[in-house]
Amino acid sequence: MQADTRIKCAIYARVSTDQQGDSIDNQVSQCEEYIHRLGEQYDVSDIIIYRDEAVSGYYTSVFDRHEMRQAIQDAREHRFKLLVFKEVSRVGRDKQENPAIIGMFEQYGVRVVAINDNYDSLNKDNITFDILSVLSEQESKKISSRVSSARKQKARRGQWGGEPPIGYVVNRATKRLETDPVQRHIPALMFELYVHHGLGTFRVAQELNRRGMRTKNGNPWTRESVNKILRNQAYIGNVVYGTRRNQLKRQYDDSGKMSKRKVQIRTNPSEWQIAEGAHEAIVDPELFQAAQEILQRKSKSTSPRRAYHPLTGLLYCGRCQQRMVCQKRASGGNAYRYYVCSTAHKYGRESCSQPNISADPLEMTVLDAIRRQLDQIKKEQFDITIDRSRDVERLQQELAMKQTQRNKRNKDQLDLFRQRELFEHDTYTQQMLALKEQLVQLEEEIAATMRQMAVLKQAEGMPDMLQAAIQRLKALQVEGAEATRAVFQELLNRVTITNRHIELVYDVFFVRENMMR
Repeated sequence: MQADTRIKCAIYARVSTDQQGDSIDNQVSQCEEYIHRLGEQYDVSDIIIYRDEAVSGYYTSVFDRHEMRQAIQDAREHRFKLLVFKEVSRVGRDKQENPAIIGMFEQYGVRVVAINDNYDSLNKDNITFDILSVLSEQESKKISSRVSSARKQKARRGQWGGEPPIGYVVNRATKRLETDPVQRHIPALMFELYVHHGLGTFRVAQELNRRGMRTKNGNPWTRESVNKILRNQAYIGNVVYGTRRNQLKRQYDDSGKMSKRKVQIRTNPSEWQIAEGAHEAIVDPELFQAAQEILQRKSKSTSPRRAYHPLTGLLYCGRCQQRMVCQKRASGGNAYRYYVCSTAHKYGRESCSQPNISADPLEMTVLDAIRRQLDQIKKEQFDITIDRSRDVERLQQELAMKQTQRNKRNKDQLDLFRQRELFEHDTYTQQMLALKEQLVQLEEEIAATMRQMAVLKQAEGMPDMLQAAIQRLKALQVEGAEATRAVFQELLNRVTITNRHIELVYDVFFVRENMMR
């Protein structure tokens, strides 16, 4: 039986939103028609189709798209040799990321075609692709600008976009806010409690929860959600647009791989678009202004300062599994630090009964535990190093042998290709496929051996890491809380506390330790 040597094909399609006119099905249909016109050497019976729906091509990295990640993985495994897009913008609208992705597919031996842009990677015209990527990114920014302009015009007319704040509903005909007779009393009560009764945002949230009142989503009130209501000009009849704008943030890991995300940047009030008196107010302007003055005064009184609480971000409550945060309290002229469960801090003690934990004794207990763990591992390290050295030597021998076998198979494959006219077609094809399978197997074995060696070589650095960690621990008494936090962040993955029981999960020793404080 003759093997099927036709070229395997794939299609990638993407839309930003479900409402976008250029549908997934339309893109796939155009790509299928293109592949059918290529000729009999292309396999049209089993085309692989990758679909990413409602995914931004500018703000979302390709590595955060499920179907694109799958396409890259399948290309690595040689499941297809032709990948077709409707146009370059379907890959993405990022001039930095697009060329890297196309280069990745080409590295795996995949031909890439963008139909509408007349791009074909066989032509090796990288400049054309770079220009198309720049134009695609510019078009994305133009679309975003047009959407922003439309929303700004809507705000100028006093119309509301998005979900209405609690106490209001949106009139579908006029697109304006109207008061909700069922819930309008909730924001009114907030301002009353905050301004006239002198309750802070946390106490206001507690009082609302005590009365059985909930947010629009049915959740308990928190100081953050109360603060958001108190600052919202919608409650004095205004529609405000442009308080924040989207910005692309790129981040690179140690290997150079880029990830990106959309962040919102608060704008200057002078840039805001405000339509005053656009709808009925729930709160008097004087009451609203009084609330703003109190918020501003309290914001200034809590001057920004950076505190280095060593266990922040690592310490978890064993009762509700939420993080614990560090608080300060003055007592007898001295500052007293303690860790409190964030659930209890937000919603009150009735939400979680985990008691507050004095910070200094807890941090010292954790520090002592780390010292003991380091000493124990240091004692065990000598014997392990001898065994590890033998393992590395054995793996090096295996790697050399497999690499020799791979070189021989490559030579056999080249010789067979040069002598192909001496064989019948079926015989030649079978022998070539057999050599390819052997090469794939050898490549997998070589990769596995190299991974084992990498793990062992990484572990060889453990004594140096231990020594460095010990030296840092010795210096903590003079360097203070910031250095202690750095050591905790480096060595610990998680600390869970329930009453007097503490569990430490280490990040580098791959061990878990339980103890009592």
